[in-house]
Amino acid sequence: MNPQSQLTLTDNYGQTHKITSSPAQIGSASQCTIVLDELGMLDIHAEIFLQDNAWMLRDITGENSISVNGEKIQTMRKLSNRDVISIGRAVLRVSLKDMQPMPNSVPQTDPRSQIEIADLSSFRSAGRVYVPSEPIADQTTSKKSCRTCGQLIHPEAEICPHCGVRQIEPPRPVSAPVSIPKAGTRSKGAAAVLGIFLGGLGAHKFYLGQTGLGLFYLVISWTFIPAILGFFEGLYYLTLSDAQFMEKYG
Repeated sequence: MNPQSQLTLTDNYGQTHKITSSPAQIGSASQCTIVLDELGMLDIHAEIFLQDNAWMLRDITGENSISVNGEKIQTMRKLSNRDVISIGRAVLRVSLKDMQPMPNSVPQTDPRSQIEIADLSSFRSAGRVYVPSEPIADQTTSKKSCRTCGQLIHPEAEICPHCGVRQIEPPRPVSAPVSIPKAGTRSKGAAAVLGIFLGGLGAHKFYLGQTGLGLFYLVISWTFIPAILGFFEGLYYLTLSDAQFMEKYG
C-alpha cells in the first residue's frame, strides 16, 4: 500500500526520522525503527503503520501510556500534520508532506504549509505529557546560552538539543507554611497549670480574660468547689489542640 503522504518524526534533540516502511516500531530496543532511550520508554512501546492510505499510531503496551497533543490514546489514532506525540519523557513531532502534486498545476510553495524543524526543547513537561509552553515564534530572539555547550537554545528549554544536558532543575516540593502564634496570644500550657494548681482562686479564669468567673471563683474559694473545677478545667485545656484552644480562648 502506497501512502499519500511522507511521514517524518522529529525527536527531542532535533533529529529527524523518516518512516519508509510499515509497520515501524518505536522503543528503546536496538531493533526498533526509531530508537529512543528515554525515561518511561519500553523496549517496543509503539507502532506506526499504514491503514487506508493514512498513518496510524498504535500503543503496543495497552497501558494508555501514549499521548497525542496532550490527549491519551486508547488503542490507536490517526496521525495528522503537526501532531505532537509524547511517550514517557520522549517527544516526537509529526510532519506529513503530500506526495501527490495537484493535477494541471505548477506546484507552489505555500509558506503556511512549510513544516519548521522546531527546537523541541521549548516543550515543557506537565506530568507525563508534553505540551508546547508557547507558540513557536521568531526563534532568533529571546534565546539563552546552554550552560554546558554554550549554544543558543529556547529560553525555557529543559534539555539542550545540542548536548542533551538538562537546563532546568526539577521543581522542588513546596513545604506547608509554618504557623507562627501571634504576639500576645494565650498559652494552653499556662492556662492548664493555673487551672490545676491555682484554680481555687480563679487564676486561670483571670488569665483567659474571664474576669467575672475569676471573681466568682475567688469569692467561693473557701468551698473548695473552684479548686475541683479548676483542676478538671486544666486537664480539659490539655486535651485541646493548639488550634482549638486558640479558637476558643485566644
